[in-house]
Amino acid sequence: RCQLCQETVSLSTTADLSRNGGPAPSLGSLFRCLTAPGGYKGSWLRQGAAPSPQAQLSALPTAQVQASSSQVVGVVGGVVYLSPPPQTQTTTYHQSHWRYGSSLKIAINENGKGVQYPNGPFKDRLELFPNNTLKISSLLKNDSNTYRVYLEDVAGKEDTYRISLKVYDVVPKPTVRAIVNRDDPEHCNVTLECWVQLEDVTYEWMPPIRVMPVGSNSTNGTLPLSFNPSLETYTCRASNPVSSSSARLTRRHPCSWTAESSAVPTTTKTSMLMLLGHLLLLFFTLH
Repeated sequence: RCQLCQETVSLSTTADLSRNGGPAPSLGSLFRCLTAPGGYKGSWLRQGAAPSPQAQLSALPTAQVQASSSQVVGVVGGVVYLSPPPQTQTTTYHQSHWRYGSSLKIAINENGKGVQYPNGPFKDRLELFPNNTLKISSLLKNDSNTYRVYLEDVAGKEDTYRISLKVYDVVPKPTVRAIVNRDDPEHCNVTLECWVQLEDVTYEWMPPIRVMPVGSNSTNGTLPLSFNPSLETYTCRASNPVSSSSARLTRRHPCSWTAESSAVPTTTKTSMLMLLGHLLLLFFTLH
């Protein structure tokens, strides 16, 4: 009998919980009755059966999903390590496995059978260590998900821990530009824009350092300065949790703006140099 809802609840199967002649109570209600002080009294009864000590709480699953979960970030093409909580290192587990989401098994460690990696989207990219830490290499954006590790001890008790992985792209060099709002010889009224073709990016504009001390003399109260009032540089920094990049806009008096050109990706530069090298080698070989 639940002392919270003041009703007698009968139990026929773990999934069929019903009041006599009424709708089934929710599992959440039953859990509150079981866990609240004074909430549970007596035994859960199988329909048509007498109370027995073995029936008490026998319907509750042995697996325990831990409420706490950790978050890990990674970068496309990089490596991450997903590790169960430190307290699991003091327990010997009979078997364990990792899941991508709630259903797709991606790494299985059965006692005596070694580690198995089922075919799927992680083929040749996983490594499961003896402490149940999972290494994922060559990260993809689609690897972002909630991962679950199931740890079963020799007594058959299973604990589950969740780890959320978010994979980000490397932030490229942002594009910057200045939009002059009106032509005014006395004032430079302008809007500075900065963007990249990515989501989950934050932007920060850093104004120029207008005055730069070049020394000081505390004995006579003088302060030598160096600055160019006709030239200023504004810097935009775009960043996400794994990387950042910046670009500059230069203002020349009175209101002329020059944007820093976007950098060519390193891989493109390298490819072009290799191509030029091959062409030169071919040229000298033919001549």
